[in-house]
Amino acid sequence: MTAALAPRLFAADPNVRYVAVNQNGRITEMEQRASWSSLNPSETDRLEELVVNPIVLEAASRRGNIDLDGVRAVIIRYGLLDQVILPFGSGHVSIGVQQGADVVRIAAMAADVLAAAEAETGSSRRVGQVERALRLALPRGMR
Repeated sequence: MTAALAPRLFAADPNVRYVAVNQNGRITEMEQRASWSSLNPSETDRLEELVVNPIVLEAASRRGNIDLDGVRAVIIRYGLLDQVILPFGSGHVSIGVQQGADVVRIAAMAADVLAAAEAETGSSRRVGQVERALRLALPRGMR
């Protein structure tokens, strides 16, 4: 797998408060920027990464895979912060962003960081999206 992503994403923008990586249903990274205190208990972050974000990303991906060339990112604007969820590897990367920051720009920057990380390992999220779309489109007996 790739080297830790949280330090790369924290270095890319000072408004990144939080980074979590979920791969194959396991949290492999969950880091809060030292200069920002958490806005909620870590247990709710853990549940969000294991349950909520995979469901949100899967729903958006299913729609995007129909005729919109997949999904690049999902942005959620909570009351206290913004959340960016990006498909990555066999799961997702979730980024908490300070409100008032340019969350769309940060999502694009994060996608670039993740693409560079995938290039380092020779993996590609794009292949996974195509495979997932085919699995959804083909009847079970043809898979």
